[in-house]
Amino acid sequence: MELTKKDKYISAATPFIIFLSGSIYTWVMLIAPVLLYFTYRRLSFSYAQLTALKIFDLSISLLVLAFALGLVNSSLAIVSRDFQMGILLVMSDLLTCIIVFGLLGYYITYLVIFTIFSFRQRVASPYLSFGMFEALRGKRVVAL
Repeated sequence: MELTKKDKYISAATPFIIFLSGSIYTWVMLIAPVLLYFTYRRLSFSYAQLTALKIFDLSISLLVLAFALGLVNSSLAIVSRDFQMGILLVMSDLLTCIIVFGLLGYYITYLVIFTIFSFRQRVASPYLSFGMFEALRGKRVVAL
């Protein structure tokens, strides 16, 4: 796959654009990859389009993972309250901070990895990404 320099640089700038949009408003960090994906598709930047799709997939996967870990944290809090015993990590909300900062650190780390891999003309594949939207890309809808 031969990449143009413009496509490579735009693909490398995509994580920074998403991070800067997320620093303004946090919810924009979820919408920005989708908007960039369709913009790159319109402008036919295939490599930048793939990078935006992978970042969106990682964002949704980490959001689902954070929700699941939040449910575990909440259930531990309920159990510790019912049995009148104190779980130090849960009662002091330290586990919540560990979950949030761990997933945020992972996300920022992979944004940097996406940038580095874009300059090397390789595609990064995050370990915690479920690959939901990447699997759906390009598949036709079957009418019933």
